[in-house]
Amino acid sequence: EVLFRGRETEPEEIDALRDLIPAAKNLYRNPNSGSYIRRGSDALTADTPVPYRIADLLKQIDERMGMLESKTDRPTLKSLKTRIESAAADPRYRFMFNSRLIEDTIHETIGNIFRVPHHGRPVTCFEMAGMPSEVVNSVCSVLARLAFDLALWSEGKLQLLFLCEEAHRYMPADPRLGFAPTRHALSRIAKEGRKYGCYLGVVTQRPGELDPTILSQCSTFFAMRLANEQDQAIIRSAIADSSASTLAFLSSMGQREAIAFGEGVATTMRLKFEKLPSHLLPGTAKREEATSKPGDDVDLVAIVERLRNVLKSTQQAMAFAEVVDSGRQAGDPDYRKPPAARPPSDDDFDMRYGLKPATFGLRPQND
Repeated sequence: EVLFRGRETEPEEIDALRDLIPAAKNLYRNPNSGSYIRRGSDALTADTPVPYRIADLLKQIDERMGMLESKTDRPTLKSLKTRIESAAADPRYRFMFNSRLIEDTIHETIGNIFRVPHHGRPVTCFEMAGMPSEVVNSVCSVLARLAFDLALWSEGKLQLLFLCEEAHRYMPADPRLGFAPTRHALSRIAKEGRKYGCYLGVVTQRPGELDPTILSQCSTFFAMRLANEQDQAIIRSAIADSSASTLAFLSSMGQREAIAFGEGVATTMRLKFEKLPSHLLPGTAKREEATSKPGDDVDLVAIVERLRNVLKSTQQAMAFAEVVDSGRQAGDPDYRKPPAARPPSDDDFDMRYGLKPATFGLRPQND
Protein backbone atom coordinates (compact mmCIF):
# COMPACT_ATOMS: atom_id res chain seq x y z
CA GLU A 1 0.00 0.00 0.00
CA VAL A 2 2.74 2.47 0.95
CA LEU A 3 5.38 1.68 -1.66
CA PHE A 4 3.12 1.71 -4.73
CA ARG A 5 0.44 4.12 -3.38
CA GLY A 6 -2.37 2.07 -4.93
CA ARG A 7 -0.98 2.30 -8.45
CA GLU A 8 -0.19 -0.61 -10.75
CA THR A 9 2.51 -2.74 -9.17
CA GLU A 10 5.70 -3.99 -10.79
CA PRO A 11 5.67 -7.84 -10.77
CA GLU A 12 9.48 -8.05 -10.58
CA GLU A 13 9.60 -5.78 -7.52
CA ILE A 14 6.78 -7.69 -5.82
CA ASP A 15 8.62 -10.98 -6.38
CA ALA A 16 11.79 -9.47 -4.95
CA LEU A 17 9.93 -8.27 -1.86
CA ARG A 18 8.43 -11.73 -1.31
CA ASP A 19 11.95 -13.16 -1.24
CA LEU A 20 13.65 -10.43 0.80
CA ILE A 21 11.05 -9.67 3.48
CA PRO A 22 11.19 -13.20 5.00
CA ALA A 23 14.98 -12.84 5.27
CA ALA A 24 14.58 -9.49 7.06
CA LYS A 25 12.01 -11.02 9.42
CA ASN A 26 14.37 -13.89 10.14
CA LEU A 27 17.11 -11.39 11.03
CA TYR A 28 14.76 -9.73 13.52
CA ARG A 29 13.78 -13.05 15.09
CA ASN A 30 17.31 -14.51 15.01
CA PRO A 31 19.86 -11.65 14.87
CA ASN A 32 22.83 -14.05 14.68
CA SER A 33 21.41 -16.34 12.00
CA GLY A 34 22.91 -14.49 9.04
CA SER A 35 21.27 -13.47 5.79
CA TYR A 36 20.13 -16.91 4.71
CA ILE A 37 17.23 -18.85 6.19
CA ARG A 38 16.54 -22.54 6.18
CA ARG A 39 13.30 -23.66 4.58
CA GLY A 40 11.19 -25.77 6.92
CA SER A 41 7.82 -26.13 8.57
CA ASP A 42 8.40 -22.90 10.53
CA ALA A 43 9.63 -20.87 7.54
CA LEU A 44 8.53 -17.25 7.42
CA THR A 45 6.65 -15.69 4.51
CA ALA A 46 6.08 -12.10 3.46
CA ASP A 47 2.61 -12.19 5.07
CA THR A 48 3.68 -13.78 8.38
CA PRO A 49 2.82 -11.26 11.16
CA VAL A 50 6.42 -10.85 12.38
CA PRO A 51 8.07 -7.40 12.52
CA TYR A 52 11.23 -6.55 10.63
CA ARG A 53 13.57 -3.58 10.32
CA ILE A 54 13.63 -1.44 7.20
CA ALA A 55 17.40 -1.25 7.64
CA ASP A 56 17.61 -5.05 7.43
CA LEU A 57 15.46 -5.06 4.29
CA LEU A 58 17.69 -2.46 2.63
CA LYS A 59 20.72 -4.50 3.68
CA GLN A 60 19.24 -7.57 1.99
CA ILE A 61 18.67 -5.55 -1.19
CA ASP A 62 22.27 -4.30 -1.18
CA GLU A 63 23.59 -7.83 -0.71
CA ARG A 64 21.41 -9.13 -3.53
CA MET A 65 22.59 -6.32 -5.81
CA GLY A 66 26.22 -7.22 -5.05
CA MET A 67 25.86 -10.84 -6.12
CA LEU A 68 27.30 -11.77 -9.50
CA GLU A 69 24.21 -13.69 -10.60
CA SER A 70 21.90 -10.70 -9.91
CA LYS A 71 23.18 -8.41 -12.66
CA THR A 72 19.95 -8.74 -14.63
CA ASP A 73 17.89 -7.96 -11.51
CA ARG A 74 19.98 -4.96 -10.49
CA PRO A 75 17.71 -2.27 -12.07
CA THR A 76 14.65 -3.79 -10.37
CA LEU A 77 16.39 -3.92 -6.99
CA LYS A 78 17.68 -0.37 -7.36
CA SER A 79 14.16 0.88 -8.17
CA LEU A 80 12.77 -1.02 -5.18
CA LYS A 81 15.39 0.45 -2.86
CA THR A 82 14.55 3.95 -4.09
CA ARG A 83 10.85 3.37 -3.35
CA ILE A 84 11.59 2.18 0.19
CA GLU A 85 13.94 5.06 0.98
CA SER A 86 11.44 7.56 -0.42
CA ALA A 87 8.63 6.15 1.74
CA ALA A 88 10.85 6.10 4.84
CA ALA A 89 11.76 9.75 4.31
CA ASP A 90 8.15 10.85 3.68
CA PRO A 91 6.90 12.72 6.79
CA ARG A 92 3.36 11.49 6.16
CA TYR A 93 4.47 7.94 6.99
CA ARG A 94 6.62 8.78 10.00
CA PHE A 95 4.24 6.85 12.26
CA MET A 96 5.33 3.67 10.45
CA PHE A 97 9.07 4.19 10.09
CA ASN A 98 9.60 5.21 13.68
CA SER A 99 13.13 4.33 14.65
CA ARG A 100 15.97 1.88 14.23
CA LEU A 101 14.70 0.14 17.36
CA ILE A 102 11.43 -1.77 16.99
CA GLU A 103 9.42 -3.94 19.33
CA ASP A 104 7.00 -6.82 18.77
CA THR A 105 3.77 -5.23 20.06
CA ILE A 106 1.27 -7.13 17.93
CA HIS A 107 -0.65 -8.54 20.92
CA GLU A 108 -1.07 -5.14 22.56
CA THR A 109 -1.85 -3.36 19.28
CA ILE A 110 -4.48 -5.83 18.08
CA GLY A 111 -5.99 -6.00 21.57
CA ASN A 112 -6.42 -2.21 21.69
CA ILE A 113 -7.75 -1.88 18.14
CA PHE A 114 -10.22 -4.76 18.17
CA ARG A 115 -11.07 -4.64 21.90
CA VAL A 116 -9.93 -8.14 22.85
CA PRO A 117 -11.07 -8.42 25.58
CA HIS A 118 -13.56 -5.57 25.28
CA HIS A 119 -14.38 -5.08 29.02
CA GLY A 120 -17.85 -3.77 28.17
CA ARG A 121 -16.55 -1.32 25.54
CA PRO A 122 -16.73 -3.20 22.25
CA VAL A 123 -16.47 -0.22 19.86
CA THR A 124 -13.30 1.36 18.49
CA CYS A 125 -13.56 4.60 16.49
CA PHE A 126 -10.70 5.81 14.29
CA GLU A 127 -10.73 9.56 13.69
CA MET A 128 -8.66 10.17 10.57
CA ALA A 129 -9.98 13.61 9.65
CA GLY A 130 -7.21 15.91 8.48
CA MET A 131 -4.81 13.12 7.62
CA PRO A 132 -3.41 12.86 4.06
CA SER A 133 -5.52 10.72 1.76
CA GLU A 134 -2.63 8.33 1.04
CA VAL A 135 -2.26 7.62 4.76
CA VAL A 136 -6.02 7.17 5.27
CA ASN A 137 -6.21 4.69 2.39
CA SER A 138 -3.26 2.69 3.68
CA VAL A 139 -4.61 2.57 7.24
CA CYS A 140 -8.07 1.51 6.04
CA SER A 141 -6.59 -1.25 3.88
CA VAL A 142 -4.47 -2.65 6.73
CA LEU A 143 -7.36 -2.52 9.21
CA ALA A 144 -9.68 -4.33 6.79
CA ARG A 145 -7.15 -7.10 6.15
CA LEU A 146 -6.45 -7.44 9.87
CA ALA A 147 -10.16 -7.73 10.66
CA PHE A 148 -10.68 -10.46 8.07
CA ASP A 149 -7.60 -12.44 9.12
CA LEU A 150 -8.48 -12.24 12.83
CA ALA A 151 -12.01 -13.47 12.20
CA LEU A 152 -10.70 -16.23 9.94
CA TRP A 153 -8.07 -17.58 12.33
CA SER A 154 -10.25 -17.22 15.43
CA GLU A 155 -12.47 -19.97 13.95
CA GLY A 156 -15.66 -17.99 14.52
CA LYS A 157 -14.94 -17.02 18.14
CA LEU A 158 -14.29 -13.37 17.25
CA GLN A 159 -17.27 -11.60 15.62
CA LEU A 160 -16.34 -8.27 14.00
CA LEU A 161 -18.29 -5.49 12.27
CA PHE A 162 -16.10 -3.25 10.11
CA LEU A 163 -18.03 0.01 9.63
CA CYS A 164 -16.65 2.26 6.90
CA GLU A 165 -17.82 5.88 6.72
CA GLU A 166 -17.68 7.74 3.38
CA ALA A 167 -17.55 4.31 1.73
CA HIS A 168 -17.80 5.73 -1.81
CA ARG A 169 -14.31 7.10 -1.29
CA TYR A 170 -12.80 3.64 -0.79
CA MET A 171 -15.08 1.60 -3.08
CA PRO A 172 -16.11 3.86 -5.99
CA ALA A 173 -18.26 2.59 -8.84
CA ASP A 174 -15.55 3.46 -11.35
CA PRO A 175 -12.84 0.76 -11.04
CA ARG A 176 -10.21 3.23 -12.26
CA LEU A 177 -10.72 5.40 -9.19
CA GLY A 178 -9.98 4.73 -5.55
CA PHE A 179 -7.17 2.88 -3.82
CA ALA A 180 -6.89 -0.65 -5.21
CA PRO A 181 -5.63 -2.43 -2.03
CA THR A 182 -8.42 -0.89 0.06
CA ARG A 183 -11.05 -1.84 -2.53
CA HIS A 184 -9.83 -5.45 -2.59
CA ALA A 185 -9.69 -5.74 1.21
CA LEU A 186 -13.20 -4.36 1.71
CA SER A 187 -14.62 -6.40 -1.18
CA ARG A 188 -13.20 -9.55 0.39
CA ILE A 189 -15.04 -8.81 3.64
CA ALA A 190 -18.28 -8.09 1.77
CA LYS A 191 -18.10 -11.30 -0.28
CA GLU A 192 -16.56 -13.82 2.12
CA GLY A 193 -16.52 -12.25 5.56
CA ARG A 194 -19.88 -13.55 6.78
CA LYS A 195 -18.60 -17.13 6.57
CA TYR A 196 -15.94 -16.36 9.19
CA GLY A 197 -17.76 -13.84 11.39
CA CYS A 198 -16.47 -10.61 9.82
CA TYR A 199 -19.15 -8.24 8.52
CA LEU A 200 -19.03 -5.00 6.58
CA GLY A 201 -21.14 -1.90 7.17
CA VAL A 202 -20.99 0.91 4.60
CA VAL A 203 -22.03 4.51 5.28
CA THR A 204 -22.32 6.83 2.30
CA GLN A 205 -24.18 9.95 1.21
CA ARG A 206 -23.82 8.97 -2.44
CA PRO A 207 -24.98 5.39 -3.05
CA GLY A 208 -24.91 6.10 -6.78
CA GLU A 209 -21.11 6.39 -6.63
CA LEU A 210 -20.63 3.17 -4.64
CA ASP A 211 -19.45 -0.08 -6.20
CA PRO A 212 -22.59 -2.06 -7.23
CA THR A 213 -20.89 -5.30 -6.18
CA ILE A 214 -20.70 -4.03 -2.60
CA LEU A 215 -24.30 -2.82 -2.65
CA SER A 216 -25.50 -6.20 -3.85
CA GLN A 217 -23.95 -7.83 -0.76
CA CYS A 218 -25.82 -5.55 1.68
CA SER A 219 -28.82 -7.23 3.30
CA THR A 220 -30.06 -4.47 5.65
CA PHE A 221 -30.50 -0.80 4.70
CA PHE A 222 -31.02 2.40 6.69
CA ALA A 223 -31.97 5.03 4.12
CA MET A 224 -31.84 8.63 5.30
CA ARG A 225 -32.78 11.75 3.35
CA LEU A 226 -31.72 11.57 -0.29
CA ALA A 227 -32.44 14.34 -2.78
CA ASN A 228 -30.62 12.92 -5.80
CA GLU A 229 -32.90 10.95 -8.13
CA GLN A 230 -30.15 8.48 -9.06
CA ASP A 231 -29.51 7.67 -5.39
CA GLN A 232 -33.24 7.23 -4.77
CA ALA A 233 -33.49 4.82 -7.70
CA ILE A 234 -30.83 2.60 -6.13
CA ILE A 235 -32.78 2.42 -2.87
CA ARG A 236 -36.01 1.65 -4.76
CA SER A 237 -34.33 -1.23 -6.56
CA ALA A 238 -33.34 -2.80 -3.23
CA ILE A 239 -36.70 -2.59 -1.43
CA ALA A 240 -39.62 -4.97 -1.91
CA ASP A 241 -42.46 -3.82 -4.17
CA SER A 242 -44.97 -4.05 -1.32
CA SER A 243 -43.03 -1.44 0.66
CA ALA A 244 -42.09 0.87 -2.20
CA SER A 245 -44.66 3.48 -1.13
CA THR A 246 -42.64 4.10 2.04
CA LEU A 247 -39.89 5.69 -0.03
CA ALA A 248 -42.18 8.56 -1.02
CA PHE A 249 -40.88 10.44 2.04
CA LEU A 250 -37.22 9.83 1.19
CA SER A 251 -36.52 13.36 -0.05
CA SER A 252 -38.38 15.15 2.75
CA MET A 253 -37.32 13.33 5.91
CA GLY A 254 -35.88 15.31 8.80
CA GLN A 255 -32.61 14.97 10.62
CA ARG A 256 -31.92 11.58 12.25
CA GLU A 257 -34.93 10.04 10.46
CA ALA A 258 -34.44 6.90 8.37
CA ILE A 259 -36.33 4.13 6.58
CA ALA A 260 -35.09 0.68 7.61
CA PHE A 261 -35.68 -2.49 5.60
CA GLY A 262 -34.00 -5.80 4.94
CA GLU A 263 -33.06 -8.90 6.92
CA GLY A 264 -32.17 -6.96 10.07
CA VAL A 265 -35.71 -5.64 10.65
CA ALA A 266 -38.97 -7.56 10.84
CA THR A 267 -40.78 -5.18 8.49
CA THR A 268 -40.09 -1.96 6.63
CA MET A 269 -40.33 0.90 9.11
CA ARG A 270 -39.68 4.58 9.48
CA LEU A 271 -37.62 5.40 12.57
CA LYS A 272 -35.70 8.20 14.25
CA PHE A 273 -32.27 7.85 15.81
CA GLU A 274 -31.52 9.21 19.26
CA LYS A 275 -29.79 12.57 19.47
CA LEU A 276 -26.24 12.56 20.76
CA PRO A 277 -24.93 15.46 22.86
CA SER A 278 -22.81 17.79 20.75
CA HIS A 279 -19.70 17.30 22.89
CA LEU A 280 -19.68 13.58 21.98
CA LEU A 281 -19.60 14.19 18.22
CA PRO A 282 -16.13 14.03 16.59
CA GLY A 283 -14.78 17.40 15.47
CA THR A 284 -17.40 19.45 17.33
CA ALA A 285 -14.82 21.29 19.43
CA LYS A 286 -13.01 22.47 16.31
CA ARG A 287 -16.17 23.79 14.67
CA GLU A 288 -17.33 25.56 17.83
CA GLU A 289 -13.94 27.21 18.28
CA ALA A 290 -13.94 28.40 14.66
CA THR A 291 -17.47 29.84 14.78
CA SER A 292 -17.03 31.48 18.19
CA LYS A 293 -14.73 34.13 16.69
CA PRO A 294 -16.32 35.08 13.37
CA GLY A 295 -14.73 38.53 13.33
CA ASP A 296 -11.12 37.35 13.44
CA ASP A 297 -9.02 37.74 10.32
CA VAL A 298 -7.56 34.66 8.67
CA ASP A 299 -3.78 34.43 9.00
CA LEU A 300 -2.96 33.69 5.37
CA VAL A 301 0.79 33.87 5.98
CA ALA A 302 0.61 31.09 8.57
CA ILE A 303 -1.54 28.94 6.28
CA VAL A 304 0.89 29.25 3.36
CA GLU A 305 3.83 28.54 5.69
CA ARG A 306 2.19 25.30 6.84
CA LEU A 307 1.49 24.34 3.22
CA ARG A 308 5.12 24.86 2.24
CA ASN A 309 6.77 23.31 5.26
CA VAL A 310 5.59 19.73 4.89
CA LEU A 311 7.48 18.38 7.89
CA LYS A 312 6.24 20.89 10.46
CA SER A 313 2.70 21.07 9.11
CA THR A 314 2.41 17.29 9.20
CA GLN A 315 3.61 17.23 12.79
CA GLN A 316 1.01 19.83 13.76
CA ALA A 317 -1.90 18.58 11.66
CA MET A 318 -1.51 14.90 12.42
CA ALA A 319 -0.43 15.64 16.02
CA PHE A 320 0.60 12.16 17.08
CA ALA A 321 0.64 13.28 20.68
CA GLU A 322 -2.33 11.70 22.41
CA VAL A 323 -1.76 8.21 23.71
CA VAL A 324 -4.52 5.71 23.02
CA ASP A 325 -6.15 4.49 26.22
CA SER A 326 -7.73 1.06 25.85
CA GLY A 327 -10.37 2.07 28.40
CA ARG A 328 -11.32 5.32 26.65
CA GLN A 329 -12.99 5.83 23.29
CA ALA A 330 -15.14 8.24 21.28
CA GLY A 331 -18.45 8.70 23.05
CA ASP A 332 -17.05 8.78 26.58
CA PRO A 333 -17.58 12.04 28.51
CA ASP A 334 -13.83 12.39 29.15
CA TYR A 335 -12.85 11.35 25.63
CA ARG A 336 -11.10 14.60 24.77
CA LYS A 337 -8.26 15.84 26.94
CA PRO A 338 -5.21 18.08 26.45
CA PRO A 339 -2.40 16.46 24.46
CA ALA A 340 0.32 14.76 26.43
CA ALA A 341 3.60 16.64 26.63
CA ARG A 342 6.58 15.12 24.84
CA PRO A 343 10.18 16.18 25.52
CA PRO A 344 11.98 17.59 22.47
CA SER A 345 14.31 15.24 20.63
CA ASP A 346 17.72 16.09 19.21
CA ASP A 347 18.05 12.81 17.36
CA ASP A 348 18.44 13.56 13.67
CA PHE A 349 17.13 10.12 12.76
CA ASP A 350 13.91 10.79 14.68
CA MET A 351 13.42 14.04 12.79
CA ARG A 352 13.84 12.19 9.49
CA TYR A 353 12.06 8.92 10.15
CA GLY A 354 9.64 9.59 12.99
CA LEU A 355 9.00 8.92 16.64
CA LYS A 356 10.51 6.32 18.95
CA PRO A 357 8.81 3.01 19.74
CA ALA A 358 7.50 4.39 23.05
CA THR A 359 5.02 6.43 20.99
CA PHE A 360 3.45 3.40 19.29
CA GLY A 361 -0.34 3.32 19.41
CA LEU A 362 -0.94 7.03 18.95
CA ARG A 363 -3.97 8.66 17.42
CA PRO A 364 -4.19 11.91 15.43
CA GLN A 365 -5.94 14.52 17.53
CA ASN A 366 -8.84 16.56 16.19
CA ASP A 367 -8.93 19.44 18.65
